[in-house]
Parts: sequence; structure tokens; C-alpha cells
Amino acid sequence: MKRFLALMKKNIKYVAIYVIFLAVLLVEFPYYIDAPGGLINVSERVHVKEKHVSAGTFNLAYVTEYKATLPMLFISLFRSDWTVQKKNTADEKDAYDEAVIRDRLWIRESYANAIILAYQKAGKEIEITNEDIYVIYIAKEANTNLEVGDKILSIEGIDIDTYEELSYIVDSKDFGDKLEIKVENGKKTYNREAIIINVNDKKRIGILPAVIREFTTNPPIELSIGASESGPSGGLMISLAVYDALTEIDITGGLTIVGTGTIDLNGNVGEIGGIDYKIKGAVRKKADIFFVPAGSNYEEAKKLVEKNKYKITLVPVSTFDEALEYLMKNVVK
Repeated sequence: MKRFLALMKKNIKYVAIYVIFLAVLLVEFPYYIDAPGGLINVSERVHVKEKHVSAGTFNLAYVTEYKATLPMLFISLFRSDWTVQKKNTADEKDAYDEAVIRDRLWIRESYANAIILAYQKAGKEIEITNEDIYVIYIAKEANTNLEVGDKILSIEGIDIDTYEELSYIVDSKDFGDKLEIKVENGKKTYNREAIIINVNDKKRIGILPAVIREFTTNPPIELSIGASESGPSGGLMISLAVYDALTEIDITGGLTIVGTGTIDLNGNVGEIGGIDYKIKGAVRKKADIFFVPAGSNYEEAKKLVEKNKYKITLVPVSTFDEALEYLMKNVVK
């Protein structure tokens, strides 16, 4: 020990320089960096009995986020496709925590919707066995003590098994009525309440719900989800990948097909964020086709592709059926 201390004392200057060097490399600043991401092959994550394997793949595009260390901030000065964003402050921590909960619930809702839709479109057996309603957003005008992440169990003593039941109870009340709501959050139950408010002449309790459905299928299916994945933007591509696995037609045409967009049970495709980073990531991976939600997402993507003369086919879609129709007409051999 004495020998070690003597050695440290003798080389204290070098030790100090080393510690300072590590601090410069590892200390994080209150920012984060968004950058073009890559692709996630969702075709290989779909597991069904007697799965049809296509020559090509369906892929999700994602945004990469880097920690804002000094070296990364320095590199960002020379990368026009990187964007430095300010982190949430301590006062915004609750909002950040809510966003994490919301994104995890959204991905569960989105992927369940995608599987149900794909089975229905493929003409395969699927039965919805349960619906759980979670609170994922509370409007500013809401008069309630509900919290993000609450699973609604009952309202006014009536068990809630579907979103339609929740809507029916709310519609049966008058503006200003108070509802007693029993919820579960973190494996504990709580008694909450909410006042019926007027939103565009409609009775509401000021929440946005996520409806997470459980189901049984024939053939059975397993879908792998990465631990760090969140958000609903993979819905469209999951539905196409599941449909492709269930049918005998190779709807990939041997191509690398990428896309983004939410999906609902009716097959409607919704817009997402970070479209420019996702396009750049897909181009970097030499993708052939990129499905993008029609509307502002498509307009932004189109400008980017034309400006940089990217060699990728950009396809705007509003529904699952439009995406499938495009593949059947232009890709299937």
C-alpha cells in the first residue's frame, strides 16, 4: 500500500491529467443530439408457424440519439445532418417521465393493432379477448386527478372492459358531473375522479387513452420488441411484415422496403416525427422503397429527396390497403 501511495505521489501530475482527460470525454452537457438512424428488420422479428419467408424485407426506420459529451458536440459542428437539442430541465422531469410511459404504452397499442389488422386482411383467425384502457395524455383543460399510466378499471362502480363502455358512460352524463374512477397504476389501485367538460360541444373527461388489446390467433404469433424501442411509428411496417409472413405471395419482391407511420384497427396510417432523419438513414442503408404517411410527412420527405437527389422510391400512403396495393402492382413478380 505504501509503495502504491508513493507511486501515486510521484506521478500525481500525470494522474491529474488523466482524470481531467476522462472528465472532458465523459461529462454530459444538458443537451442531446439527433442524427440519422438505421433500419430494423421487422420481417425477422415476426414468428409464426409455417411462416412464409420472402426474398426481401420490411424494415423500420429510426432516429439515432447521442449523448452530448464534449467530443460529440465538437463533431456535431461538422455534421449538417446532426441537430443539437436542449434536454428537459429539472422542472420538466415529470413531463419527461410521462413521455416515457406514454411511448411504451403507444408501442404496445400500435403493435397489437398491426397484428390484428394483418390477420384480418390475410383472412386468418384472430379473436380479441381483452381490452385495457390506459391514460396516456391529460389535456390542460381537464378537471381530474387522473395520471398518465393509469389503467381504468371502473367508472361509477361499473367495470370497464372496452373503450366503447367508457365512452357510453361519459356520454350518458351531463356537463359538470363528477365521475368516480377506479384505476391501477404501478400494481396499486387508486380512487380518482374527473369532471365532465365541454370539448367542441362533446362530453369529455379530458384524456387521451391508449387501448391495448389482447388476442388469440391461428396460427399463433410472436413479435419481438427491443427493450429500448418506444412509440407508435412502426405500426404500418409491422402490419405489412405480419401480412407477408401469413400469406404465400412474396410482397417484398426481393427488395429492402422501409417505412414509418402509425396504424389503427381500420388500417389508417398516421403521421410521425423525425421523418428527415429516417429518410437519411434509409438512404444510407441503400433501401429501395420508403413508405411515408401522406400529407406533411410526405411533403417534407419529398423536398429532402429531391434536394439531395436520393436514389430511393418515396411512396405516400394513407392506409394499409394503399401500401399493399402499391406492392401488388409495382413489386410483386
